[in-house]
Amino acid sequence: MFARFSRALPRSQLAGPPIRPLYRYAATGLGASMWFWIFYRAKEDGPVLLGWKHPWDH
Repeated sequence: MFARFSRALPRSQLAGPPIRPLYRYAATGLGASMWFWIFYRAKEDGPVLLGWKHPWDH
């Protein structure tokens, strides 16, 4: 029934334009720094974000 929708394209048709290594490394570095920042903020503000602690309580 769905056989006509499940045909895969050849790999040559799936390839996109070539990407410069500078852009690839910059994207990897920026993505990693984004996740490091998210995890750092979760470590610092996690209880406040989840409602376990009020920000005005010290």
